[in-house]
Amino acid sequence: MTNLAENLTTTTSQGDLARELQRLRDAEGVTFAAIANKTGISRSAISQLVNQGLRMKPEHEKKLWDAVNEIKGTEERLGPDVPVAPIHFKTRIELFETKEFKECMGWCNYVCSKRKMGVMVGHPGSGKTTVLRHFAQTQPGVLYIEAWPQMRMGDMLEAIARPLGLSLRGNNYRKTQDLIAYLSGRTDVLIAVDEAEYLAKWDVDKFEVLRKVWDNTGTPVILCGTDVLEGMLTRGRGRHDNLAQLYRRKVELKLNGIGQTEARTILREYNVSDDAADALATIAADVKHGGMGTFVEILDICLEAAEGGQITGDILASARKYKLMY
Repeated sequence: MTNLAENLTTTTSQGDLARELQRLRDAEGVTFAAIANKTGISRSAISQLVNQGLRMKPEHEKKLWDAVNEIKGTEERLGPDVPVAPIHFKTRIELFETKEFKECMGWCNYVCSKRKMGVMVGHPGSGKTTVLRHFAQTQPGVLYIEAWPQMRMGDMLEAIARPLGLSLRGNNYRKTQDLIAYLSGRTDVLIAVDEAEYLAKWDVDKFEVLRKVWDNTGTPVILCGTDVLEGMLTRGRGRHDNLAQLYRRKVELKLNGIGQTEARTILREYNVSDDAADALATIAADVKHGGMGTFVEILDICLEAAEGGQITGDILASARKYKLMY
């Protein structure tokens, strides 16, 4: 009889819990994903408790009740006319330190410490520029250079020399020799060139000069770009543009983008409905349509439209139309 009574009490308690969780979701927009993030209990388990009456472990039940009571307490303190916005939800875009982001930072540090020539390749929106800029901001001595289609040899040399406080004069050969002479006495500089495929606008000479600088000074170099850059370094632009000497010296890193599972983990920190979270995770993993770059832009639009409330499927649909997405 005692066990039966305990089971009935547990069943009643968990039934009340399921109703409270459903009320929070339906009436106040607190998603199961948000509860999962707060308690460490999986969203699917919470969903099964509410929709299918799944029995929870006592310790899990207590965590869920604590979360429910905390959110309810917030509502009571604010009053009935003030919408509940759980304080753990983020309302602005931050730097997403994904698994791949951390791997890229480690690779950049390796290129720097071992004084290598590295090539980072990835689809547009895969996070290459974010990584390179963050590395430049956090690592002293990194010269971040953004290549442009109009950039000629002299422009590239000036872009390297300017932040070093070095004034280059004469023709490009003299400028290169002066730069090599200056860098030969430095061990605290790394040259990072973003969108490096633009260096081949007219010829591949700029790549060869960077190789000469690296060969003669040991100054580490990172070239960052899309698969167009990889093609240039692998095959050149033609039989007269041979980059074999550069290619065999490089260490390469390819970015594959974020997976849907990791994207959903990121979204747990935001007030996003389940259907919107699934769609956003799909956008993040779609490297052919911008991957993380598009994900960040769409999420930012959604956050602005939600104005501190929940990002719903309708808000996401409007954001997609604004971005002219599929």
